[in-house]
Parts: sequence; structure tokens; C-alpha cells
Amino acid sequence: MRVSALQLFLAATASLLSVPAQGQVSPPRRLRFKVQGTDKLSVSWKEPKGNFESYRFIYNTEPGGRVNDFQVSKEEGKVVIDDFDPNKEYSFKVIAVSGSLESKPLHGKYKAQDEQPSKQKDTSVTEDDNDIAGVDLFMCKIPVKADIVILVDGSWSIGRLNFRMVRMFLENLVNAFSVDFEQTRIGLAQYSGDPRIEWHLNTHTNKGAVIDAVKNLPYKGGNTHTGLALNFILQNSFKPESGSRPGIPKIGILITDGRSQDDVQPAAQSLRDAGVEMFAIGVKNADENELKAIASPPEETHVYNVADFSDMSGIVEGLTRNVCDRIGKLHKDITGETDSETPTPPRNLVISEVTARSFRVTWAHASGAVEKYRVVYYTAKVSKPEGCVVVNGNVNTVVLHHLNSVMEYQVAVFAVYSNSASEALRGTATTLALPTVNNLELFDKTHSSMRARWVRAEGATGYMILYAPLTNGEAADEKEVKVAETVTEIELEGLTPATEYTVTVYAIYGDEASDPLTSQETTLPLTPPRNLRITDVDHSSAKLTWTATSQKVNGYRIMYVKTDGVQTNEMDVGRITTMHLRNLTSLTEYTVAIFAIFDEGQSQPLTDSFSTKTVPEPKNLRTRDVTTDSFRASWQHAAPDVVLYKITWTPTSGAGEVEEVMVEGKVSTYVLTGLEPLTEYEVSLSAIYRDQAESKSLVTLETTVARTTTVTTTKTTTPVIRVAVRNMQLSDQTTFSMKVSWELQDPKVRQYRVSYITTQGDRAEEVAMVSGQQKSTVLQPLLSDTEYKITVTPIYASGDGPSLSRYGRTCLDQFPFDQGPGPPSRLGPGSLLRMKPKLQLPAAWPSANLQASRAIQTRAIVLKRLFRVRG
Repeated sequence: MRVSALQLFLAATASLLSVPAQGQVSPPRRLRFKVQGTDKLSVSWKEPKGNFESYRFIYNTEPGGRVNDFQVSKEEGKVVIDDFDPNKEYSFKVIAVSGSLESKPLHGKYKAQDEQPSKQKDTSVTEDDNDIAGVDLFMCKIPVKADIVILVDGSWSIGRLNFRMVRMFLENLVNAFSVDFEQTRIGLAQYSGDPRIEWHLNTHTNKGAVIDAVKNLPYKGGNTHTGLALNFILQNSFKPESGSRPGIPKIGILITDGRSQDDVQPAAQSLRDAGVEMFAIGVKNADENELKAIASPPEETHVYNVADFSDMSGIVEGLTRNVCDRIGKLHKDITGETDSETPTPPRNLVISEVTARSFRVTWAHASGAVEKYRVVYYTAKVSKPEGCVVVNGNVNTVVLHHLNSVMEYQVAVFAVYSNSASEALRGTATTLALPTVNNLELFDKTHSSMRARWVRAEGATGYMILYAPLTNGEAADEKEVKVAETVTEIELEGLTPATEYTVTVYAIYGDEASDPLTSQETTLPLTPPRNLRITDVDHSSAKLTWTATSQKVNGYRIMYVKTDGVQTNEMDVGRITTMHLRNLTSLTEYTVAIFAIFDEGQSQPLTDSFSTKTVPEPKNLRTRDVTTDSFRASWQHAAPDVVLYKITWTPTSGAGEVEEVMVEGKVSTYVLTGLEPLTEYEVSLSAIYRDQAESKSLVTLETTVARTTTVTTTKTTTPVIRVAVRNMQLSDQTTFSMKVSWELQDPKVRQYRVSYITTQGDRAEEVAMVSGQQKSTVLQPLLSDTEYKITVTPIYASGDGPSLSRYGRTCLDQFPFDQGPGPPSRLGPGSLLRMKPKLQLPAAWPSANLQASRAIQTRAIVLKRLFRVRG
């Protein structure tokens, strides 16, 4: 990317208007500078670890120069300053950006050197990982010759994009050596299924030609046969005709990304036996055991294995230094030369300032002209270098950052001289555990959520919360939430009701997490409805009323079933609290369950039971419009759901047949025709319902009118009509009396004869006379719990009119229990055994007597059982 002055000004202005928030993004690494010509400076850096979207590039000249701030795409990764002034000192910051989050800045300064303005140099670079900082790129300066053959894996598994990174790695590798026909020669072979020579040791005579060849190296493609390739370079590259020289150190460098499909051990051993010093570099899926089998000892300096092609640049310096050292030692072994100065290692290694992510390494200086110190560290378990820090020879301490917590590290410090390096000063250190969160509390529980709260962990960059329901004591369907370091309380939503959850909180420190802190808590069950009340129960319906539950309820599910049945009726209703159940069966016990419906499911039920009543009979059966052969029967409806009415009538004398007719349930009157004159008829009316249940019958008596009688006198002839009373009613029954009432508007009636007799005929008929103006009388004393036939006859001057009869029963006597072991004298065992299980109480009986009647009924059942036992 090239930047003009105008672009820099506009970018700087825009940055003042919008500055992203500081966040947790990994920073860029390895800031590098290269002068191009006299007025251009190339600034590049290594891509950070982790996810990010772009870079923010900031620079200015010092002191007090204008600040330039602009964005660089992720793919570019470098900036070229077009108006570079080599007489000024420049200050740089590179920041990785992800959304509104920014990494810590990678700082650097650059000032051109008068004697070498175009030299590539890292100056005053501050980095956030343990790469080489603030030093020149390594150059092998030993004045000896070497023949280096590089063997590159070109199989399909590498891919064209990654092969570009291999070329960049090779370019950096070549740049570290003095390549010349009379100095170091470099050849290269590429292999896959079959190896081939890309160029021999004697093909190119200078570094520029080799660099151009590297840049134009084609990608071969194919399978991975490393053993075949190793044998190939032994037979074809390390030969005099290919440019290999006798008495010159020979180096072989293998670069591969996978496991070989053939055996590598024999070919590698042949190379080593031929005096070739082998280095093995593995990338991505390489087999480390295979690399060790190929490389010469020791493996700490001859075997390299990186996780990705983008990480190859991180091993260039270590590799080139080790190759350079081995060239020097091989030269001495071949020529028999000895060192004029024996390199001595540093002394008194001290580990201090140990934290979970870092510790300080300090040592005493080695003797002699030490140019650099190289600090290599690796975990004790892996036994391979994890990082390397190089400092100037006048520095004797360094802090190693971004380490793993609770991990034992091996540390080696080398003193680097001009042409050699010392043995290592070694030590170990174990990092501390990361601070954990404290006092995890789960509270504010509902059926679908709970809140988690904890105490902040010092230095944490964020927190990770994991939560899952416990199923048979084990967590399942785990969910994850990540929050910033400022958040110490969170609501966990979408939970299952009445379920135990395990909640775990980790403190996050960059790419690492602390030990977890775990707690368990159970969500509340779904709240069921409350206070179920069942009212207005009749023969076919009932009213349900309940108290509403939580505000989050979506509605209710009502289920009801006959207690002794199997078919369940179910309905879903909205957020109501009253419901009528209809079309029920009479005289049936029902069980009702009401569930509250939520998004998460349904609650436990609220239950109760009730029994429907018997179907009601019609009301107030009356007769009118009486003639000699007909009269009209009228009544009040029993209930709205009557389907049919059944009407039967027959002469009370028993002389005629029983007539029957069915009429629709909406009809409330019917004319009975074809009757005999002056005949008493018993009329019975019952209601039939949807469930085919039939009510009790309502009975009345009516007498048709006699035919007209003509009385002859000497003066006039006057017809005399005598009619029967109407709407005769029996009411106010007690244990010893009942009231008889009737209607008849006829002034010619002189008095009424009221006769009554038990239907069993065990008593003589008794008569009470009532005046013609009186329409009722009370009959007493009567026998308790006894059915009577009562007849009312109007009496005219010319004789008796038609009679009308009704049947009625007195109430059951409340027997005292202190009369001895036997039953009351007026009610024998036979009478009790004839009693029905349920007493049929008159409809007009005062409600005040209802409770007493139930007690009477219960006592009758007890007595009945008592007589049964005694009998």
C-alpha cells in the first residue's frame, strides 16, 4: 500500500472523528523496516494470532511531527511511506482491529544510518510476544565455505497459497548466507511422488540469482515420498558434477508438511554417513518422530516443527544460526583448526518475578566479547523450543511473556560470539496458576432464568460462563457465554423449568483460562393456577373459576374426564380464569385438571372433582281449557337442553288405555283430545335430555266436563254445569301434616270436601269440609313417611262436582336414639328395608329443612344396615 501526503492528511482527520474502543485483540508482531531508493520506506509486520479484520497504522516524525493515522487491510500487512526523509527519526504504531475492539499497539522507531541507508533493520521495536526484538537480521559471518542443498516437499497437501509462504521462507533463509560461487553454494530439489532438481549447487553464482530462482520456484504437486527424495539428493546433488566440493561442509535442509509414504530411515542414514549434516523442518501435519529420524543430532538444534505455514518466519533466525554454527564446526573438524578463544557460557541463572503468564530470567555475563545472548525456552513435556529472545551482549536480563499457567519451563541462555556460541546455561521455572473468580452466587431464580454473580479476578481480560442442565448427575447441552472484564453479573435465560443446572465461570487471560468455579442451582417449576372453585353445577354443566398464575403464562389447558371413564376431554383457552363445562352427563362424577401453559411447557395440574346432578323435571304442570272431551296441559321448561317431553295420560279408573305422545323440547303446552266426558285423567310429564336421561315425572289429575244437564220446571229450563278444581298443589309437608291448595273461580260452589287416605289402605278415609270461599287447608295429624291420596270435590246445590286427586308423602320422622335398642314403635324393620337409598324430597320443601333431610337420610341408611345385621 502506497500513501500520499493528501491521503495521510484525510486519514488522520477521519481518525480524530472516530476512535474504536480499546479491547482484547492479539497485537501484530515483528515490526520491520526496509529503505527502497532514497525517498521510500517499507514498513511490514507479522500477522497477529487469532481473529481480526484490519490494521490501524499510526506514524509521525520526531520530535513533534504531524500524526498520520489510517486503516490498512488485513491482506496487505505493510505500508510504503512515499515521502520518506532519511534525515528524520520516525515513530510507528501498528494496531490490530476487530469490530470496535483494538489490540495493544506494536511500537517501533526508525532512523536511517548515513553509511547504509538501504539496509533492512529493526530498530527500537516493542513486541507483545517473545519474538526477536530490536536486533539486526541474522547474517552468517563466518569466513568458510559450505554446500547447502534444500529439499522442498511440493506435494498436493501443501497447497498453492502455502507454497508462496514456503518461497518467502526460502528467500529469508538464502539471505542469511554469503552466497557466491567461491563461498556458500545453494542447490534445491523439489519432490512429491518423484523428485526433481530445480537447480544444482553450481547453477547460480551469486545470491541475487538464487533469490530470483526461489521467487520463480514452481509448485510441483503429487504424493509424499520423502525417503525416495533423500536418496535422490544423495545420488544427484552431493556429486562433483553437480557442484559439490570435496573438503567443504555439506548441509541438507528438508522442508515437509506431512508423513512420508515410504521409509525415510535408510536414506537419511546414508546421507549422514556421507558426511551430510541434516536439518528437518516440519509444518502442520508433519510426523515429529520422522523428522527426528531424518535430522542429525542433537534434535534441539536440528529439528523444527511449526503448527502452520504462517509460523515459519518465526524459526528462520534460529535455523540459520544453528546452520551457521554447524558449518563453522564442520569446517574445523575437516581442517583441524582450533578456536583462538573458547566460548564460555553465562553464569548464575536466576528466575524471579514469576506470575501465571511470565517470569524474569537473569544471568551473570559470560567472559569475552559476547555479541548477543540468546534465551531459548520450552515446556518440560514437549522438549522442543517454544520461543526465543535475543538481546544485546550488554544485557543480562529479560522477561518472558505470554507463557502458559501452571507449566514447567526449561530455560537455556547461550552467549553468542562472532563465530560461535557457548554451551547453554540451563534452569527451570514453573508459572503460577491463573487467579480464579471468587464467590460465585446464583440468585433471582425463575422457571426459565437465573442470575449469576461473582467477584472480579485481578488481571482478567474477560470471563466465560458455561451452564448446562444436569441429566442423571451429568451436564448436557452445554451453553457458553463470554463477557468483558468489566462484567461480573449476568442473567442466564432460556432455562428449563424445575431443572438443576450447573454453572461454571472461568476467568480469561488472553488465550488462557483460569481454573473454574462451579455452582449448582435449580430453576423454579412452572407456576400452576390456584384456588380452583367449581360452582353452578347442574345436570349437564359446571362453572370453573381459578386464580391466575404468573404474568408469563400464555394460557391454560383444561382436561376433564369421568372418574370411572377413559375418554379425556381437553381444551386450550387463553389467559382467562373462568370456564363453563357443558354437555356433561347427569349423575356422573368428573375429575378436572387445569394446567398453566408457558413457552417452556405446561405446569403441574390443579385438580378437583365434582358430580353432576340429576336431570330436572318440568315445573308447574297445569291444566286449563277443560271440555267434555279435551283439556290443555301446560308447563314450565325443565332446562334449556331438553330434547323431548314425554306426555302420558290414562283414566284413573283404569278403564282406559295409556296414551303417550312425544313433543319437541321447545314446546311447553299440549292439548289432550279424544277424552271421555266427566272422567278423571292422570297426566304424567317427563323431560328427556341429550344423554337420553329421563327426568322424574310430574303428575297431575284433571276431570273432563260432564255433558250439559237440562232441569225442567214449570217456569224455566236452566242448564247447570259443575266443574272440578284446577291446579291442585300439595306443599309444606312435615312428618305429621301437609297443605292442600287449589283453584276454582265458581261462585256456585258452596263448599269443598277434602278426603284423604293412605295409599296402602291401612287407615280409614278421613274427610275435611272447607267453605266455598276457601281454597286451601292443612291436613293433620298424618302418619310420618306415609304416602296419601288426597281428593278435593266441589259441592254445588245440585250435587257434587268432578273430583281431582293428588298423591303426596309426609316427611320421615327424626327418631331419637335414646329409646332403647329397638327401632321406633311406628317404623318397623319392613318399612326401613323398603326405603330407597336416596330420599326424594318434595321440590317445594323449604331449603331450611335440606340439611336436616340429609341427616335423616344418613340415619335411615344406618338403621337399615343395623336391621340387616340383626335380621
